[in-house]
Amino acid sequence: MKQYKKLAINAFFFALGNIGSKSINFLMLPIFTRYMVPSNYGKLDVINTTVSLLVPILSFQIIEAIFRFAIEFRSKNKNIVLSTAIFFSFISLGFSLILYPILKNISVFNQYKTYFYIIFYLTVLNGIIKQYIRGLEKIKLYVLSDFLYTIVFAISNVFFLVLMRLGIEAYLLSNIFALLFSSLFIIFSAGLHKEISLNVDKKLLKEMLSYSIPLIPNGIMWWIVVSSDRYIITYFIGYEATGIYSVAARFPSLLTLLFGIFFQAWQLSAMEEYDRENYDIFFEKVFGAFSSVMFLSTSVLFLIIKPFMNVFVGKAYIDSWKYIPFLFLGALFQTFASFYGVNYAASKKTIGAFSTSIIAAIVKIASIFSFINILKLQAAAVSTFLAYFFMWIARIFHTKKLVKIKLDKKHLVWSSSLLIIQSLVLLVVKNILIEYVIQGIILIIIILLQWKYIKLLLKFGTNLIGEKISNSKA
Repeated sequence: MKQYKKLAINAFFFALGNIGSKSINFLMLPIFTRYMVPSNYGKLDVINTTVSLLVPILSFQIIEAIFRFAIEFRSKNKNIVLSTAIFFSFISLGFSLILYPILKNISVFNQYKTYFYIIFYLTVLNGIIKQYIRGLEKIKLYVLSDFLYTIVFAISNVFFLVLMRLGIEAYLLSNIFALLFSSLFIIFSAGLHKEISLNVDKKLLKEMLSYSIPLIPNGIMWWIVVSSDRYIITYFIGYEATGIYSVAARFPSLLTLLFGIFFQAWQLSAMEEYDRENYDIFFEKVFGAFSSVMFLSTSVLFLIIKPFMNVFVGKAYIDSWKYIPFLFLGALFQTFASFYGVNYAASKKTIGAFSTSIIAAIVKIASIFSFINILKLQAAAVSTFLAYFFMWIARIFHTKKLVKIKLDKKHLVWSSSLLIIQSLVLLVVKNILIEYVIQGIILIIIILLQWKYIKLLLKFGTNLIGEKISNSKA
């Protein structure tokens, strides 16, 4: 019971921060889609996509390593972990500058190169210090930094985009200010400025890189699955199509946000419980409850997405709803694959993450190139769904070498099949009344399929609240 309680409490605190910081790009869509034309939004997404590719490669995934080593060094010389990682962040910046001769030949980067390099470094730095305090279980400070990022980003965009009409530059400036203020807040609030020194432990750096470097190919494979379609869409169809698709891709962030809140707490719990007895039972119960929440959430989002789009985004972007159903399915199976992937980090056998991610990358590239001339923009959404689905299936089989997990196959197969049917109904059925009747029936069946896990969650929640009330009275 203790490990479940700790998981729930950590998830709650991560939720407080992540609801803002992880959803801000989605929440700002009414502004972005009314003050930015699709072609400019497409260019912006290409810039963000490139940053998301280069950060894990040029930083050698040191951000992932610092979380793992901060946990390990909690009770000893922990400040050397931070100092070593920050030292390496400057090396990463040097690597990025080497790419300048290549990037300057691309118009969108040549125009915004200064913004690009500042955002690149601040992303690395912010990632390092956030994962460091997370590893030290300074969860409240972690949450507050996310709140600060959200507030600064939102206010800056209103000023630069709405009032000053700076377009793409408005977003880039807002991101810089938000990352800078968030980083400085953590550094001074946690007293990290007193911990950072010029002492670099070369042996520790070698250990950290030995842990993180195998994650680079995995990071590249994830990038191919998540973001490579932006380049392919731009090449075959154009920046405007990229902008439309980018808006559609923001909506599954509702689902990945829900998972991201939970995942940070789950990752912490899994690493602490991995070597203990009954970890497999712990894993099975948590995944059963988690998958039920995700199945239900996806079905409800299918039901409301079309009318919601009509009022939420600007007129130029309304057609983007057509690409959301398969992107939602992709997001669902992405969360399942990530849930299983935590076993690689917990066991320190991160090479397994790469071997399964490469399967997804191959499926993504093969399917998008096969379908793009037939399905056009829909090819990107379908290929995303197929890639994550096969990644999850691969990890189910591969992680059996690490821990024996018993799947509730009936629950998973029926729930997944019903959601695929619901997505097709949303796309194919033109009569609104018939569409909503069918979707309503599917939602009811999905609720019935999840009932076993819903009861478990309700029971756990009731016990946890009761325990809190009893402790407060005492």
